[in-house]
Amino acid sequence: MERIVTDTIRLRDLDGGRIGSGRYIWRGPSTVPVFAIENSREIIVENVDVVCEEECASVFLVERTKSGPGVTPSTMHQFRNVRIFGNNGPVRGYWFRATIDENNEHGRWDACSVYGCDGAAWIFEGQQSKEHLLTHCRAESCANGIKADSSFQWVGGCVAACDQAFMLTRVGDPVVIQGVGVEACRRVLVTDGPTTASQSVQLIGVRYEADQLHPDGDAILLRHAGVLSVLGGRYGGGKQRVPRIALAGVGTQSVIVQGATFGSYGAHRTCPVRVNPGVKPRVQWGLNTFQRAEGDAVNTHHQLSWSL
Repeated sequence: MERIVTDTIRLRDLDGGRIGSGRYIWRGPSTVPVFAIENSREIIVENVDVVCEEECASVFLVERTKSGPGVTPSTMHQFRNVRIFGNNGPVRGYWFRATIDENNEHGRWDACSVYGCDGAAWIFEGQQSKEHLLTHCRAESCANGIKADSSFQWVGGCVAACDQAFMLTRVGDPVVIQGVGVEACRRVLVTDGPTTASQSVQLIGVRYEADQLHPDGDAILLRHAGVLSVLGGRYGGGKQRVPRIALAGVGTQSVIVQGATFGSYGAHRTCPVRVNPGVKPRVQWGLNTFQRAEGDAVNTHHQLSWSL
């Protein structure tokens, strides 16, 4: 089924509901979303393609527009096999807007893709937009893969050709990013700050190709207190520049780096953590592996700690 959409498709005040499969072609105003899910719970969206032929504020907007007794909480929406072809038209892909910062949470995405978005593929606004789960999803050719005020988990999939793969815009609840490939992005992660507030952020088994690394060499820009845990994974490879973790906040900043591979040629000569003046680094090192220079008789160097 193919449907031309010239104004917002709105789901409002529903406890359960569905956006059916099909191909939706957006030809509406630039200031409104394609779909708006308001004051609703457990909406299911699956087997949907959205093609933007015009600009829009977002493809999916999820929000609370009213509060009080009897209002259905905005929670537990599910998106499965949804593809957004933005053609650089939408400002946002999925926008959880904090019009009222209450219960706009627990979204789930399975095998969903966002291509060509001027802003972020996913935006989670507000401290009550938390504990979202993305599995085997993809963001490509967007400014950011995710911008989040609070917590999410992204497992598997890929973020490609974005300025930042992940941007934490407030210090919120725990964030877990596991098994995600990050390609052709300037940075993997940027956190809120500078601030002495703490937030647990875990990068587990992440693969970062550093061919489009930011000119300053910082793949991760940590601007809050941490703890940031970099566990396993590979950062850089071959003739790519050596990506670093920058401690760019204030006061004490905490990082764990363990079991990771820094795979760019000559990585054994560069400490993977860079510290801004005035920062008190608290770095817990584990055994990590560093690629030696091209042509060295031994490929890798194993090291337990670095001096900062």
